[in-house]
Amino acid sequence: MSEQSPQCRKLLYRMMWQTPDGIVDAFALCASREEARRFFSAAISLISGIHQDELELFNLESFEDLVNAGVSEDEDMRIFETQWNGTHVVGWTTRPLFLAPDPTLIARWADLRAELAAAQTNSVISRFSGRGY
Repeated sequence: MSEQSPQCRKLLYRMMWQTPDGIVDAFALCASREEARRFFSAAISLISGIHQDELELFNLESFEDLVNAGVSEDEDMRIFETQWNGTHVVGWTTRPLFLAPDPTLIARWADLRAELAAAQTNSVISRFSGRGY
């Protein structure tokens, strides 16, 4: 399993973008919260063709914010958490937009997707074998 780079731990920000098709979690490396706000607004406007004033961007959070709010044992995975039920994660990033050249960010997301797929497969196997409910 991979680990987030020191650069990612120091500079990562996530901002959520409401699209007609659902929420996209955008990730970027920026030196400050204000720089991240400007970057997300400009980059997503350019990508989407929607004027910056018309974008629905919300929940700008740093790596530290995300780790502090998350509940996963693996702190690196907390950056992909989106919903909780107490101490259980019930929502994860499903539509990421990686605006960062750090390969460890994508590697961790790939690790998460593999873990979630394995858990779902095991759950289905348990149900069909009579061990689950």
